Amino acid sequence: MDQYNTKEDVLKLGIVDPELEEVLQHSPPPSMDFSSPVEEMRQIVSAMEKTAYDSCPRFDTQETGIDIPMRDGYQSNLHITKPGNSSGANPVVVLIFGGAFVMGTNIQSIVWARAIAALYGATVVQPSYRVAPEHKFPTAPNDIWDSVQWIAANESALDADLTKGFVIGGASAGGNLSIVTAHRAVKEKLSPPITGILASIPVCMSQETVPEKYKHLWVSREQNGNAPGNPGLDSKSIGGYEALYQQEFFSEDFSPFNSTVPFSAIPRTYVQVAGLDILRDDGIVYAKILRDNGVEVRLDAYPGMPHGHFNLWPHLRQSIKSQEDTVWHFGWLLDRQVPRERVEEIVAMTRK
Repeated sequence: MDQYNTKEDVLKLGIVDPELEEVLQHSPPPSMDFSSPVEEMRQIVSAMEKTAYDSCPRFDTQETGIDIPMRDGYQSNLHITKPGNSSGANPVVVLIFGGAFVMGTNIQSIVWARAIAALYGATVVQPSYRVAPEHKFPTAPNDIWDSVQWIAANESALDADLTKGFVIGGASAGGNLSIVTAHRAVKEKLSPPITGILASIPVCMSQETVPEKYKHLWVSREQNGNAPGNPGLDSKSIGGYEALYQQEFFSEDFSPFNSTVPFSAIPRTYVQVAGLDILRDDGIVYAKILRDNGVEVRLDAYPGMPHGHFNLWPHLRQSIKSQEDTVWHFGWLLDRQVPRERVEEIVAMTRK
């Protein structure tokens, strides 16, 4: 992962992808910015999630739901996807939805969930968490932590054997929650332990917590503040989401750079970043810090592509590659890899 070592290397990622540029001329992204009421943005995201849920093949998987208690007695839903031939000894993948901590639901990652269950024989759990502004920080990380603790204590209810693998992952806010939960799991000595992390287009630091060694690489907040193709995630909107979520930038529940857990204790990790994303360099810096501390880490960047491009324009070349990389790397994290060609076949079926 010896890449993106200079500011110039990182800035080149912000050159608009030619295929995307052509698409934007006649197919702009949905109108969604912080001037819209939160409920309107939630409806847009919910409609996209439902379309993906209804159109994605099930691949002979089984799906169920269960409500579990949070620390304050609130009942939170888990969406569970199991392989059709569930053995009772499946590894577990926890998928956490994104949406700037203010929108999204636990069916958002259904494409990944069904593909992972079918390809790797894993039980995939998509937890819920309460969103802002109704439920401000740290409700979201606490809900996810409570859910992960429940999963660790209830293998039999999930047809699971967590010693076969216990991976956590998500995109955007889901990437953030995956990272901070994995660090918390080390601190709290969760048993069985989390064995892998997938952090796609994550937010995981603020200007105040960027490591000095890599401050020269943390330039996307400025470079991509108004980059094309990023509905609802520009320099103005990100401040609006922060005002709703009210995270504490120096809290370990927001950033691993506030944690007392040594980075060397973190399990193998896969990170994805998008070149036009205002959050791009959070992922780059996090991956570099892990590598510096001896963690097995892989990083993929998609030059010239915006935040969430794989959901907004799933048929673009780099979006297809991103989805294939994601599904394939869950196999890497689980030590259950299959031929890349099989992953490509499954991902192609989800686009039809």
